[in-house]
Amino acid sequence: MRELDVSSLNKKSPYAVEMRSERDYVFHTDYGVTCVVNFMDDYSIWEEGAYQFIIGNESRQKSPNDAKLRDTITCIIEAFFNANPEILLYVCETGDGKEAMRNRLFLRWLKDYAQKEIFYVEHVEIEAEGVMNFAAIIVQKSNPCLETIIADFRSAIDELQKPN
Repeated sequence: MRELDVSSLNKKSPYAVEMRSERDYVFHTDYGVTCVVNFMDDYSIWEEGAYQFIIGNESRQKSPNDAKLRDTITCIIEAFFNANPEILLYVCETGDGKEAMRNRLFLRWLKDYAQKEIFYVEHVEIEAEGVMNFAAIIVQKSNPCLETIIADFRSAIDELQKPN
């Protein structure tokens, strides 16, 4: 993965984003919440060019409905695609029972995103071992392999949803 252009990102982002490491980007909200965004290689469907997008709340504090948080996350997504025109997968964290709420919020952010016509977004819900899992794929609509990427994603989801 190529690094995000933090200088360019911060020209648009309401919160100042810092690069912590090659794939970790951190920012602090007006409400004292420290957010970290991480990109990790994801080989679950494709052999290369896919990254899992993870949003973490390091301070473990409640975060109120914050438009600046939403706008910062969407700026980071845009910066990712400016540097890496590949595939971005979002998987909601499970374990605290709030994944459905987190998923709705993230999907609303993408729906409200001013540049949404640039991206193809598809979200899925998969039940595994009694836990509902939420995921989404985000790809630039201009990606020349878009149809194949979508077909591969849907095929993988179909496999995961088959009874064992």
